[in-house]
Amino acid sequence: MKARVLAVIVGIAAVSLTAASLASADGYSITAMCTVGQGTAQPCSGGWYTTPVVLSWQWTPATSGSCTEESFDVDTNETVSCEVTWPSPGPTVIQPYTVEVELTSPTATVAPSRGADSNGWYNHPVAGAISATSFSGIASCTSTTYAGPNTTNATVSGTCTDNAGKTVTVTSAPFAYDAAAPALTATATAGDQSVSLSWQTGGDIAPTTSIVVTRSGGSGDPVVYSGDGGGFQDTHLKNGAHYTYSITAEDAAGNATTRTVHATPDARLLSPAPNAHVTAPPALSWTAVPGATYYNVQLYRGEPTKLLSLWPAQAALQLHRTWKFDGRRYRLRPGRYKWYVWPGFGNRKAARYGHMIGSGTFVVVR
Repeated sequence: MKARVLAVIVGIAAVSLTAASLASADGYSITAMCTVGQGTAQPCSGGWYTTPVVLSWQWTPATSGSCTEESFDVDTNETVSCEVTWPSPGPTVIQPYTVEVELTSPTATVAPSRGADSNGWYNHPVAGAISATSFSGIASCTSTTYAGPNTTNATVSGTCTDNAGKTVTVTSAPFAYDAAAPALTATATAGDQSVSLSWQTGGDIAPTTSIVVTRSGGSGDPVVYSGDGGGFQDTHLKNGAHYTYSITAEDAAGNATTRTVHATPDARLLSPAPNAHVTAPPALSWTAVPGATYYNVQLYRGEPTKLLSLWPAQAALQLHRTWKFDGRRYRLRPGRYKWYVWPGFGNRKAARYGHMIGSGTFVVVR
C-alpha cells in the first residue's frame, strides 16, 4: 500500500487530526465518496469494489478548496488521504481511505490430495486439494471427495471465494478409481497324481494383473503358480492325499480376491471318454496302481447283467466284437455299456483287491 495526502488549506491551521475512518472533530468531518459506473457518488464502503471506482471527497462545514478526484480502473489496494484546514479557530483534519478494487478474477487448480494407490489407480476415497490465488486474497475454499463409482474418468472439484466475494470453481483432470476386488471363480479337477486348476476373472474396471496359487497339504514351496494365465496343472502329487488351493487374483488398482478349492488326486479311468460313442470294440485303459499285479475288469449292459469279467496283468484291455463268458457267447451289440476296474495284489487266487479304480460308460452305435 502507499499513502497519498491531498490537501486543502484555508486560513491558519489550529489543530491537526488523523482518523482511520470518517473523521470528525467538533463538527468538522471529511467523507470519502465513491462513484461506480453511471451511478451517483455515495459514501465509500469499507470493502472491495469489483468494478472501476471514481474517488472524490466531501467535507463539512463547507469551506473553499478541494481534494483531487481520482479514478481507479485496475486492481488496486492503496491508501489515499484528504487533508482540510478550516479557518481559525477550525482544525486541520486528515482523512485516509484505503481503496480496494479487484477487476480480475481468482484462479485455482484442484487435484487429488495424494498420489495414486497402485499403478496409477486410486482404490479408496480421495479428497481434492486446491491451490488458489486472488488479488484480494482467498477467503475460503471447499473441495469434494471422490468415493465412487469405479471409473477411469473420476474427478474431484473445488470452489474458492476471495475477499472481494468472487468465486471460482474448478475440476481436476480425470483419474482412474476402482475400490472393488475382481470377480473370481475357480475349479479343481483331480486326476492321477495331479490336480487341474482353472479360474476366470471379470466384472472389474481395473484389469487383473496377477494370479497367485498356493497349495497346502503337500511338501515344497506353497506357491505353485504365479502369472496371468487362466489355469494350471499341479503334478507329482500323492494319490489319496487331500490338497487345498488358494487362488488369489489382484487387479491393477491393488484390490485382491481369493477363492479356495479342494481336490484329492487318485487313480482314474483313461479311455474311452465317459459316454463315448464307438462303432468298433473299444480299448479300455486306466491308471496303473503301484503294487498291483493284476486287475479285474467287469463289463455290464443293462445292469445287473454281467457280460464279462477278465483279469489282465496290464492297465489296459482290448475288447472284441464277440467273446465267451460263464458258458455263454456274447456279441458287442448296439447299446449302453458300463465297465468297472479293481486292482488286485499278490496271487489272484488270494482275491485281495484294492479300492475300485473307477467306473465308466460307453455307447456302441451301428
